[in-house]
Amino acid sequence: MKFCLTLLLVAVVSGTALAQSPPTLRIVTETPGLPSELFYGTTKVKPLRLRPGTNQPITIDDIDFFVQQQYIDFLVRMPDGTGFANWNATLGGCPNGGFGEFDNPTCDRVHVSAGFYRSEEFLGRGYWAYRFYEVGFDRRPLYAEFVPDMVRVGGSQSPAAADAAKIVYTTDFVTRPEFQTKYGNKTNSEYVNLLESNAEITLSNKQALIDALTAGTKTRAQVLREVVELKATEDKFFNRGFVSMQYFGYLRRDPDTIGYANWVQTLENDPNNYRHMIFGFIYSNEYRNRF
Repeated sequence: MKFCLTLLLVAVVSGTALAQSPPTLRIVTETPGLPSELFYGTTKVKPLRLRPGTNQPITIDDIDFFVQQQYIDFLVRMPDGTGFANWNATLGGCPNGGFGEFDNPTCDRVHVSAGFYRSEEFLGRGYWAYRFYEVGFDRRPLYAEFVPDMVRVGGSQSPAAADAAKIVYTTDFVTRPEFQTKYGNKTNSEYVNLLESNAEITLSNKQALIDALTAGTKTRAQVLREVVELKATEDKFFNRGFVSMQYFGYLRRDPDTIGYANWVQTLENDPNNYRHMIFGFIYSNEYRNRF
């Protein structure tokens, strides 16, 4: 789906401004292949989007634009034709245009948006990369780190291509300065113990991993990936990753400390309460004002 984009600029000139250099227009492309943003100085210019051949504005309330934005924000790619059509049909068939929090919980905007985080593609790319930071660095990724990683792991592609991208990503991850500083002088035993501690799980095969490193049959990159991909690790960080992605995807920024802690605690207390969280983000002024 391609949308026609018209930019509406308003220049305000005062007597003192005439003697000063005016702000410049800047086009900022955060991710190649995805929509860019226009800034007038440091002020973001909000576009007026029109449907091709009409004067009808396109807003985040429109089903097709809302669905397209889920692809951009959570999968870091433009929609594929089949998926885009299916999601449009799904949301288009929901009562009341899919609005509301609990009116139609199996068919609304919250349900559709949750589907992107829980999709096989996101779990296999975004959440997979997220766990490398938790296990490898004992911290969450920053927004500025996470988006390029999503791009590196790759979009919709064959299983072989996806795995090849993951091998490259894993190999490069252990060469990062932060990783080398943290583990460069550690023994194999200390290394595996630290990964286990960071993952907040118990490794049933810990000694086998240490022995494999000592024997040279596995690299530190391979051991890191093995711990990252354990089901126990996936379960451990699911809620934290879910909350982080609300900030990364909807708000395109790092979480604020209090808000992040509150939402994680909400999900830890009741994992089924994710709908209330998503509702809060997609109907927040901060999210809607992006468009």
